[in-house]
Amino acid sequence: MLLDPITISTLQKLGLTYYGAKAYAALMKTGATIPSILSEESGIPRTKIYEVLRKLEEDGWVVVEKGRPSRITPKYPKEIIKERKAIFNSDIDRISHEMTMTYDRLVENENPKVTIINCIDTIIHLTEEMMTSARKKIMIMGTLYSQEEIEPMKKSINKAQERGISVRIITMPYLKLKDSEINIITELSKVTNDIKLGHPVYIKTLMVDDREVLITIAKVQNNIPDMENVSAIRISNPSFAAYTSSVFDMDWKNLKFFNEKLIENFSNKKDL
Repeated sequence: MLLDPITISTLQKLGLTYYGAKAYAALMKTGATIPSILSEESGIPRTKIYEVLRKLEEDGWVVVEKGRPSRITPKYPKEIIKERKAIFNSDIDRISHEMTMTYDRLVENENPKVTIINCIDTIIHLTEEMMTSARKKIMIMGTLYSQEEIEPMKKSINKAQERGISVRIITMPYLKLKDSEINIITELSKVTNDIKLGHPVYIKTLMVDDREVLITIAKVQNNIPDMENVSAIRISNPSFAAYTSSVFDMDWKNLKFFNEKLIENFSNKKDL
């Protein structure tokens, strides 16, 4: 049991060699013993056992009493493993910090890829493409939707959720357009319940995987967005996407999930 692959592998992660791990694990069975017996119990060749024991002693895993033959006593496992674990965790934290700083500098020096789109059909197609490429999460914030994109949006949300992608939406109950009105909540709630009521802003931000962002905005006249005059900017940059996502997360924590009473209150107070 003590010489099983998982035990040996775990001891190696704490700094032991393969033979060193086998020797220390075998000492848990034999207790204090001599090299020849340890070689037999651990399966370490006799030609290697003294070299292995020398290394174990140097690293503080065993105490070797010189004699003919020498006698090897293992250090108390709880103490030595706790000590090695602390060193291992410290090394992980250091590496994590150094690599994160290096990565952040790399991202800061990376020129963001920016694309500007001035066609609603292209924006709808790009929205579908980005949502299809999502690997972990999709966040949508804002109230600017066109009639043409509602159905494609619902399909994309459905497909994303089927793939296990988290989809969260912050929007308003409805949107007045020039010749119509979109019941945003009514439509989107058909495919997801992760919707919270936010502020009536005539802008929509799509965030995918802290990787890229699509911001859509329309010209507004008389408090009504003109969907024939719409522009979007796609920004592919991890830093910018992460900052935008953090704003979404902050709002998400403070807002409430939609329900009929909340929608009624918004409808009475807000003229969209």
